[in-house]
Amino acid sequence: MKRLIVWIVLLAAAVAAAIYFLPGAGVAMIEFAGWRLETTAVGLVLIVLAVLIGLQLIWRLIAGVVHLPARFGRRSAEQRRRAADEKLLRAWAERQRRQTDLAQRYALAGVEDGSLPPMHFQVAIDALLDGLDPSRQGVAMHGRDETRQEISDLFETVGRRFPKFAEFLRLHIVQRLIALNEIEWAQTMVEPLVETHPRDEAILLIRAQLLELAGEFDALARLLPTLRRIKDKRLTADELLRIERVVLLGRIEAASRARDLDLLSRFWSEAGRNVVDSPAVTIAYAEALARVGAETGAARVLEKRLGRSLEAQTLHAWAELRHEDPADARKRLLKLVPDDWSEPANAPDVGRARERAAFAYAMARLALAESDPSSAQMWVGRLGPLDQELRYLAVAARVHARLRDSSEAALLYERALARAGLETAAAPQPVKPSATDDGR
Repeated sequence: MKRLIVWIVLLAAAVAAAIYFLPGAGVAMIEFAGWRLETTAVGLVLIVLAVLIGLQLIWRLIAGVVHLPARFGRRSAEQRRRAADEKLLRAWAERQRRQTDLAQRYALAGVEDGSLPPMHFQVAIDALLDGLDPSRQGVAMHGRDETRQEISDLFETVGRRFPKFAEFLRLHIVQRLIALNEIEWAQTMVEPLVETHPRDEAILLIRAQLLELAGEFDALARLLPTLRRIKDKRLTADELLRIERVVLLGRIEAASRARDLDLLSRFWSEAGRNVVDSPAVTIAYAEALARVGAETGAARVLEKRLGRSLEAQTLHAWAELRHEDPADARKRLLKLVPDDWSEPANAPDVGRARERAAFAYAMARLALAESDPSSAQMWVGRLGPLDQELRYLAVAARVHARLRDSSEAALLYERALARAGLETAAAPQPVKPSATDDGR
């Protein structure tokens, strides 16, 4: 239509130009098949232009007839594409309605004709993974092995037909598996990406996350030098320090389970100062030393920490060690705390209530270890509200049990059980104290 308008405009322009520039033009005669036509030069121009327009229209008509089947085919393909896209949207909607089986069927029904064929596979895989998510109530649950096989088959199809999209889909599946706590499966999925993209920072961060979740701390330690070179904004200095501490804590736990004191000490000595400068890390190392029988070394580690910073959790950990000489342990502890902490109970309070309560807890346990329940009772009186810590209720109950105050001990045991969430459990009967009771 646009071309016809252009031709008509050109014809009108040509006629106007001929009339204006050739007012006295000659005549023209055309004779064809017994027909004879006489006209002016302007008329000849008009006839030529009309013939050209006619030929153009005939050509367009013939071309339209010839391409008519293709047009019908394109129209049919467009209809199929729209139908496939509607099925994809329906699959999304069924996922939201927690109808995973329907979502999978709708997603795969239009995969051949859809505008975005890879997305059909992604929605189908997401629907299958929804069946493994216990938090999605009302979702039809499937067997893990069966689901894994179906997802593997779908992913293999995507990798064969859409290799570029397959890498994105693999990352998407890994993130879903991490959310579902399917760590071993996620590691299997991410390893090919690590091999093909060994320097990709996002993939390295995902691998580090998976190694941490899987508890593979030695492998994570080998990855640390690479992580330190990453410039990704997500890997801040604090996050890198957290990962280093996780590695150290995991190695400490493994060495303590193996009861390898030398390996335990080596891990601690090789760790950086900023890594070990944490009460949680120090306490974990001390507890590991205690588990392998080096309680003297554990006390020394905690006392070194207390010498730098008096912290309630460190005092708690020190108090719960088994001290061979409670009297000597008390002397060492008194050197670490302010002098006024051991003053009588009516002395003015100078603050730091949590730390002072933790100190009183340690002194009460030492008194119990020395079979001095009266002194332990005095220190229990300085703990403050016993319900602030489960351990305070426990030590108070033991003190009253040693003082033969069975009713008060039973009440304190019940409060301790209630705070621990074991209200229905029966309170233990007070035991008869013995000369070897160390207060534990």
